Amino acid sequence: MQISLNYGKVFDETVTAFDLGSDVVIHKGGTGSGKTYEIMMYLLFKEALSVKNQVITVVSESFPHLKIGTIRYADDFIKNYELTNLIKKNETDKTYLFPTGTILEFFSADRIGKALGARRYMLYGNEINSLKQSVWEELARRSQRVIADFNPTMQFWLEDWLKYYSKSKIITSNYLDNIALPEHEKERIEKRASLDSNFRRVHILCEYGSADDLVFLPERIELIDELPKDIKYNFGMDFGWTAPSTMVKVGSSQDAVWIDEYFYRSGMKENDFASELSKISKSDRIVGDSEDSRMINYISNTLNYNIFAAKKPAGSVEFGISFLQARKLYITKRSVNTIREFRNLMNSKDRNGVYIRGKYDGDDHSIDAVRYALEGNMQQKNQGQIIITV
Repeated sequence: MQISLNYGKVFDETVTAFDLGSDVVIHKGGTGSGKTYEIMMYLLFKEALSVKNQVITVVSESFPHLKIGTIRYADDFIKNYELTNLIKKNETDKTYLFPTGTILEFFSADRIGKALGARRYMLYGNEINSLKQSVWEELARRSQRVIADFNPTMQFWLEDWLKYYSKSKIITSNYLDNIALPEHEKERIEKRASLDSNFRRVHILCEYGSADDLVFLPERIELIDELPKDIKYNFGMDFGWTAPSTMVKVGSSQDAVWIDEYFYRSGMKENDFASELSKISKSDRIVGDSEDSRMINYISNTLNYNIFAAKKPAGSVEFGISFLQARKLYITKRSVNTIREFRNLMNSKDRNGVYIRGKYDGDDHSIDAVRYALEGNMQQKNQGQIIITV
């Protein structure tokens, strides 16, 4: 059986690096570079369908992250190249058995225990900047070959770890290296890079950002399995079409905020909202983006849900961001898009590299929805009145 592949820089330079003797290949890539897609293409077609009786392990932070990324790509490749009858998938164990006898397995960091002591032919770490160094070191030490990728939003432990490996190769890539990237995405990346020096440095030049660039520090974000039961929650909604519509369940205390993503979808129609909202009670309080009064009226008057328009006074964005920055953020592991937004939102700079107060760069659809949900909490704790007699 012959398979014809169209590939770009990530696939090509991975092949070259291993052929020249590297045993560790690191992909340092900006948004839209296609690095995860082409690494999975490499694992399936260059390794799993070629080498015999080996184990290839794919590791990421959580199973939901694996599901929407590496596992989805594996399933798409198998389906699109008509390999379903050749490759046996075990849904329970999340393993794929290839006709070569090689096994492709997927592990999330929260269930990595049985993979730590095992030896394998190849290890792929997807977005390793979200993994603990100790876990990654244990996995890599028992792997003959290692591939990893990450976005360089902030420097982490990579360079310290690489000191122990003499045959390593770091490959950079950006959106221009992705042969399958749609034109509209290229235009958006180029527009943002022309206006935002942070974004250009990280995602075009593939240089590390700094902690000062990030709106929310990594140590202030913690992933959890479920929301605690003893917190009062509201829902926040942000509306879009090309951009996603999103709904989050949010609760807060004096020093923490808990967040659970319910949906994050583009192109949602009225019946899609009806279907998604059926998962909650009609008495639950929802605060939605006041920019779309038509959808708020539909959800309130037609679907009969308890929804209110966000007030959004002047300065509310900066105030809401400050409120969130002052608290620990607990986000459920299944809230993959929301996690990405909080981790990647950056303080905006002008062309001269000067920070612009109250301006932020990056996707913030879920973040906006979180602010709407907390609107009442922020007013109660931060607004007061005093009467002065003169």
